[in-house]
Amino acid sequence: MKILIVAGPFISLREPYNGGTEAFIVEHANELVRLGHSVDVIAKDADEKNLFQVIEFKESPLSMKDDSYRACSEELGQKHFQTLQYGLFDVTNYDVIHYNSFIPEIYAAGALLKTPAILTLHLPPTEKFILMYQFFIKHSRALPIGISQRMSEQWKPFLGNDLAVILNGIPLKNWKLNQRKSDGYLLWSGRIAKEKNVEAAIHLANYLNKQLKIVGPIFNTDYFKNHVEPHLNENIEYISHVTQQKLSKLAAGASAFLATAVWEEPFGLSTIEMLASGLPVVGFYTAIPPELRHEKVCIAVDSNDWRDLIKPLDIAEKSTFEACRDFASSFDMTKTSEAYVKIYERVAKNIQ
Repeated sequence: MKILIVAGPFISLREPYNGGTEAFIVEHANELVRLGHSVDVIAKDADEKNLFQVIEFKESPLSMKDDSYRACSEELGQKHFQTLQYGLFDVTNYDVIHYNSFIPEIYAAGALLKTPAILTLHLPPTEKFILMYQFFIKHSRALPIGISQRMSEQWKPFLGNDLAVILNGIPLKNWKLNQRKSDGYLLWSGRIAKEKNVEAAIHLANYLNKQLKIVGPIFNTDYFKNHVEPHLNENIEYISHVTQQKLSKLAAGASAFLATAVWEEPFGLSTIEMLASGLPVVGFYTAIPPELRHEKVCIAVDSNDWRDLIKPLDIAEKSTFEACRDFASSFDMTKTSEAYVKIYERVAKNIQ
């Protein structure tokens, strides 16, 4: 099949990734090529090692800033200009379009196209996304897909009960299996923002007198300055944003991974990545969807109190690194991509 995947004309697919959606797009597109399909991705750029082709929409050489009718900055004006080019892009030679974008103009233009489409729901419903996706599905007849049962259930009231689920996956070969260090540090990875709740990991590490390494981009500067930076010392270390290769190396020196988000994670790729590396995971129900939970290697508690992670952490650290990898292997990207191909074939034949 010839497949067009839509990220967005100003979305970078270079490492370190901005989030799990970008990681999914890259690894899914690469796996589709390995499965014998032709894949183009609409994005700003991507690393040269990838197997797919990037379709770029350029910025205008003219100023796109508007100080009067529809006030916007130059950056925002250029984003509007790039995004609207999608409406003029010829998609007639593609069998299916796979949308993974959060840009309203993409869906406004996409609703005019006749090519069969699917839409992956990467985030929980908000007023903006509900209206955006309802409009798109009404006019394009795109098929929505949830990345977990949690996502499917949250979106059903707005998009209908017949909402398929395809669990996310990772390329296991990208994550080296490590013989875990029992005396290693605790590891936390994610964007630094209130809803990701790195504070809980800090409090747990301090209570246990264990080292903690914090990895991720700072999304909320005030939160970092007020709730993270004051705790940094010889035991609590912030390492900033890193590539998957660097994160894999950090996993080699850890004893466990902490998942402490207080918002409901749509899936939690980092949890699977660490399990694939041989690390057990402990965290809150909000951070670990039901599909990722395991009584020995990925333990979740129905609480947002870091104290409730003390006993589960002791249990998880006694698990074997092979058991962690075995559980993660059921979320291999090949299985995910093969499931999407079946959906592609179905919508391409107009079988709903």
